[in-house]
Amino acid sequence: MAQPTKYKQPRVINVVSVTLVIVLLSAAWAGYEMIRIGFLRQEAFRMVEETGSTFAGRRQLYRKNAAERDALRLRMESQIRSVGVNDPDLESWIEVEANSVHLGAVFTVWYRWPFDLLEPFPRDVQIEEIVVLPE
Repeated sequence: MAQPTKYKQPRVINVVSVTLVIVLLSAAWAGYEMIRIGFLRQEAFRMVEETGSTFAGRRQLYRKNAAERDALRLRMESQIRSVGVNDPDLESWIEVEANSVHLGAVFTVWYRWPFDLLEPFPRDVQIEEIVVLPE
């Protein structure tokens, strides 16, 4: 006659539970970093849009005067930095065409690991707004 097998009661903390906790914490951190960078990109895009609205409001001044256009571009860069972009190599532009203006910026953001376990890795972000000007 077969005897029933008696198994040991598993411990509460074991390899599987520790692995699950590590995976969940890593996923939560990765989600936080993605959301943080997404919000940073959206805020920078909002600053570019506001600059486009400013350009459209005084388009004759900015079309004719390159110094005023450059001052507007520098103000846009300053606003982008004020929302949290701290890339020293931030590039921005305002290009005027016949019936439109292209405004944009390129910067690098860094995904960071908690406690600096691994090296941060970069991601380039490019944002551009095209404003169609009335004749």
